[in-house]
Amino acid sequence: MSGNTDNDKLVLQLKYNGQPIVVDCLSCGHSILHLKEELFKKTGVLPINQKILGLRTTNNTPVNDFTTLSCLVLKPRVKLMLIGSTQEDILKVNNPEDAPDVVDDFDFKEEDTQLHSVPENIEKVMRRCKAYRPRKLSEFRDGKKLLVLDLDYTIFDHLTPAESAHQLARPYLMEFLTRAYVHYDIAIWSATNITWILAKLGQLSIIPLNVAKTFQHRNNLINGTDSTVENSTLQGINTTDDQDGRSFRIALILDSSDMISVNFATHGIKEVKPLAVIWANHPQWGPHNTIMFDDVRRNFIMNPQSGLRIRSYRDAHVNYVHDRELLHLIKYIELIAINEKDFTKLNHNHWENYLHKHYKQLNRTSKVNSNVSSVSSSSSSSSHCRVYESVEFPVNSTTLISSTTSSTTMTFTSGQKRVHDKNNEINNSDNDDHPPVDVVIMQELNKEETNESEGDKN
Repeated sequence: MSGNTDNDKLVLQLKYNGQPIVVDCLSCGHSILHLKEELFKKTGVLPINQKILGLRTTNNTPVNDFTTLSCLVLKPRVKLMLIGSTQEDILKVNNPEDAPDVVDDFDFKEEDTQLHSVPENIEKVMRRCKAYRPRKLSEFRDGKKLLVLDLDYTIFDHLTPAESAHQLARPYLMEFLTRAYVHYDIAIWSATNITWILAKLGQLSIIPLNVAKTFQHRNNLINGTDSTVENSTLQGINTTDDQDGRSFRIALILDSSDMISVNFATHGIKEVKPLAVIWANHPQWGPHNTIMFDDVRRNFIMNPQSGLRIRSYRDAHVNYVHDRELLHLIKYIELIAINEKDFTKLNHNHWENYLHKHYKQLNRTSKVNSNVSSVSSSSSSSSHCRVYESVEFPVNSTTLISSTTSSTTMTFTSGQKRVHDKNNEINNSDNDDHPPVDVVIMQELNKEETNESEGDKN
């Protein structure tokens, strides 16, 4: 923004959607609201929908619509940024017929539904299970189920410009995590690398920034050492576990290095998230007590019975007012945690029907959780999550034990139908001859361990 003055006139320079905007009809006595009205004339963005980044007063008091321009720090040749959507753009976003809310996703072909049984893919999962190095941020709790959450577009809009990451967090995120933590240990699995994941979690205050930085430093040190000195390296790095104000913990982080590539019939090679990597290395969890949220359905292809496809959270500055996805889904995962011993008997496609069926129980649960909600809302302003003890590297093959859980319904989407969901629902009722991928992988790993043991004896 330029603060050039001529007879008390200001020349204000801004950028909107990459295009320069000049406002030169205002004086120091005008207010921010006057500026927004001029910007509305030039862009079509209503003043109520405008957010101007870079505004700062000379005495560092908060800027509002009635702040006069004379109170602003005006630096020559520095441009402000205008964020906001026109009414036309808002209508397009809110109309699902105009555009899908997932870009990198597609309908499955019949042959795609069998990818979890392809020997080549099973072998890839087995290799990933053996190479897996857990990034453990807090101690696992006995008897807790596992909730695996995607990051980008599931709980966080990572592309929309904003002043802070908190403005891009999905509505009700802190309440969701707080209530989920009662029944579930929580894992984050994002298709990016660990550096970006830690940065985003820190900026969102899902983990404290100092913990994110310490954990990243720890991870970098271990990557630069061999296995013979890993333990001594870890002992030299301590993270303070401040328990005050903590309402939930993140137990585990997985990144793109834990994914595998599979070849889809019409869309070629794509990276997916095989939950068997977790189940093989942390046997307290399996298909019977794990649920995974992701906005990209293909990520469930190796464990379709455990996935619930959440609607993407994009254009946060527009959709934050109306988005209630996490508020509804927390009720679902609370109910199934209480009612269901085996999640494989559920069809997560029909989660809304499940809520309707159990609405009386849901009302009772909501009353019980009213106190939890108030705690979450009060803590979300500070957003502290004080946890994180030791990191475990690596797991050896003797910890890989067999799972005996059977697979039933295949699940790819949430109950909310979208453009990509026009085809019939996919399930494996016609494919009962194929054992679930996690069982096949466990059996193969056990065979290898048995052969190795017999070889040692001989």
